[in-house]
Amino acid sequence: MRNIMILFCFFLFSCSSTVSKNDFEFSDKMTFDEFRLKLNEYAENNPYPNIDD
Repeated sequence: MRNIMILFCFFLFSCSSTVSKNDFEFSDKMTFDEFRLKLNEYAENNPYPNIDD
């Protein structure tokens, strides 16, 4: 039974898709306009589907 659970967990982890992450890095010294531009760029390039469709 334990082998079946290990095999099942291995199967679940191997079937997960890899999502490329867009790192959104910002600093405390960034202006609000720079932050807004980076946020808009991140929103346009993220891998998630548009929920408005």
